[in-house]
Amino acid sequence: MKKIPFNDLSRIHRPIHEKVFTKFSSVVEQNRFVLNKEIGEFESLFSDFTHSKYTISCSSGTDALELILRALDIGDNDEVIIPTNSFIATALAVTRCGAKPIFVDNDEYYLINPVEVEKKITKKTKAIIAVNLYGQLADLKILKKISTQNSLHLIEDSAQSHGAANESITNNQSIAAAYSFYPGKNLGAWGDGGAVTTNNKKLYEKILLLRNWGSVKKYYHEELGFNSRLQPLQGVVLSEKIKKLKYWNILRNDIAEMYFKELADISSLALPKTKEGNYHVWHLFVIRVQNRETILKDFSKHKVEFGIHYPVPIHRQKAYSTHKQFNKNFKLADSYADQLLSLPIFPKMEKSEVKRVVSTIKNYI
Repeated sequence: MKKIPFNDLSRIHRPIHEKVFTKFSSVVEQNRFVLNKEIGEFESLFSDFTHSKYTISCSSGTDALELILRALDIGDNDEVIIPTNSFIATALAVTRCGAKPIFVDNDEYYLINPVEVEKKITKKTKAIIAVNLYGQLADLKILKKISTQNSLHLIEDSAQSHGAANESITNNQSIAAAYSFYPGKNLGAWGDGGAVTTNNKKLYEKILLLRNWGSVKKYYHEELGFNSRLQPLQGVVLSEKIKKLKYWNILRNDIAEMYFKELADISSLALPKTKEGNYHVWHLFVIRVQNRETILKDFSKHKVEFGIHYPVPIHRQKAYSTHKQFNKNFKLADSYADQLLSLPIFPKMEKSEVKRVVSTIKNYI
C-alpha cells in the first residue's frame, strides 16, 4: 500500500527547479549574497500580495514577531496577551524580548478568544498577538476595537495564513503582521525564513535597522539590533512560489470541500469551522476525534500520515514551568488538546488520496 504523506512538497517544487537554480547560479556568479536585489524583489512582491506598504524579510517567523515587539519598545515588565493554543514560537518571541506572555483560551474556531483577552488586560499589557491559526484570520475587528480602547498594539502572527482574508476587512487592522516561510507553510522557502508586513513607516524603518545589527550604513549602528537576514536562495525560491500561491490556496480549498462533503455525516467527529466572512487558506485541516492515539499508532496498517497541532498547549510546556499560569485550566484548549488530528492537505493532492484518508477515518470512527 502506497503511503499518503501529510505534505508532499515535491509536487509543487519540481516545476520550479530549473528556474530557481538558473536564477541562483546568477547570484553565485555575481557574488551577491546578503540583502541583494533578489531579496528586494521578493519583498516588493510580498507587499503587493499582502496589500501592505512595507515588507521586511528576516530569517524566521519567530524573528519576525520579535522584531515587531522590539521595534514597539516592548520589553522588561511588559505583558503581551497571546492564545495558549499556538506553536510555542508565539510565546518565545515575547519572552526573548524580556516581556511576559499572558495566555488566554481559544474559541470554537481554535482562534484567540476576544472575551478572554479583555479579562487579562492590566496596566502592564502592551500588546495583543492575534494568531491566525490553521489558515484563517482571528476576529481582527473586535480585537482592534479592544486594542484601541485600551491603547494597546494589535499584532498578527500570520505564520499559517498566507493569503487569508475577510470580506468585511479592507484595511490592515494590526500595526504589523509576522509571517513564517518554514518549508511546510502555504508559502514556504527551501529552509527557514520570515517577514514583517506593515503600513507604518516609522516601524518599518526601525525594523530595517534591527534585523541588520541596528545598521543601515556598514559599521555605523543606531540601534541594538541583531542579525536576522533572509538568505538569497530563499528570496529566489519565494519569488517563484508566490506567483502560484493564489492557485495553490484554491487547490487547498477544493480538498477541504471534499473532506467536508465526505465526513459531514459522522456525528462523533468535530469538523473545523470557518468564521463568518473569512477566506480560509487551509494551511491545516484539523478535526477532533476521541481515539486519536489508536489512529496514529496504526500507521503501519493504513499508511496515512496524520499530524497533531498542538498536543500540549503552551501554558503546559515545561519551558514555562515558572510562569504563573503554568498548568492552569483553559477550558477549550485543554479539552481539545487530546483530540486534535490534522488531516493531509496540500496542493496537487489527488482525489484518490483524499478518499483514502476519508476511508481511513471512517474505519476508526
